[in-house]
Amino acid sequence: MMRLVRQILVLVILVVASVCAFAQRKDQDKRPPKEPVVVIENRKDNRPPPQNNNRPKPDKPKKP
Repeated sequence: MMRLVRQILVLVILVVASVCAFAQRKDQDKRPPKEPVVVIENRKDNRPPPQNNNRPKPDKPKKP
């Protein structure tokens, strides 16, 4: 009995796998086309140079 159940289970798995593999054909694909991916390179070179507006910090007198 267990051997029969195992054989039926294997048969069902094979049928489901084959049906899923051929379920969507290329002719029935109605999804919109994807836009090509654009890769941006050298992004660091396009940044403006850093501003050097740093003023020197005044010396604070030491507290006793």
